Amino acid sequence: MTALLQVTHLARHYGALRAVEDVSFDLAPGEIRALIGPNGAGKSTLFKMLMGETRPTAGTVSFEGRRITGLRPAQICRRGVGRTFQITGTWPSMTVLENVQTACLAARRRTFSLMGYARRQEVAPARALLGIVGMAEQAERPAAVLAYGDLKRLELAIALANDPKLLLMDEPTAGMAATERADLMNTVTGIARDRGMTILFTEHDMDVVFAHAESVMVLDRGRLIAHDTPDAVRADPRVQAVYLGTGLDAAALDDA
Repeated sequence: MTALLQVTHLARHYGALRAVEDVSFDLAPGEIRALIGPNGAGKSTLFKMLMGETRPTAGTVSFEGRRITGLRPAQICRRGVGRTFQITGTWPSMTVLENVQTACLAARRRTFSLMGYARRQEVAPARALLGIVGMAEQAERPAAVLAYGDLKRLELAIALANDPKLLLMDEPTAGMAATERADLMNTVTGIARDRGMTILFTEHDMDVVFAHAESVMVLDRGRLIAHDTPDAVRADPRVQAVYLGTGLDAAALDDA
């Protein structure tokens, strides 16, 4: 099967600091993969390079066989890549519906100088997206009054407005209660399977990772040290050393 996303020898250096170093992997269409690692491992830096927010020091990123390295985030988004963030990015002064309408208008490259006119546009698609993420009943509420878990669902609806083929989710369940985390990820994986959408997400909650990811990659100090099934990654001594707290040294295990 042809890869949807191809990452080849990707690196990002800040002087002597090698935030990401020689990372290569492919993502297949429809795959749900987690990217894990301790704080400072380079996960967010890698995501920023995939989305064009940070220019790589070396390496390439290709999407559907076309190189996207060097493109701006908006250009990458238009190619079919969506993104959610650790800190939700919504418009608090707008209603839930208006937030998603705005995303739909942007996805279709339609801009209006008068918000009164814009409010009449993309209503049906926006309501449909809110229904998909379980937010239909809150459409008329201001985003500013939403609970944190609902903000995450709203952000998901906004990310889906462009009908992405690949969705990058950076810490999608951060700050949420256990039941909210499970509900959100069940929604995400259900949407992915219904649409054939590929998901790459970072996550610190191992229960979320092992319950929802079909495969798992592990970063340590900027390097990819493991990529396998959730069970195999859980049993990997290098992963246990750097992430699950055995106290062993991953570099020493590699040299053993």
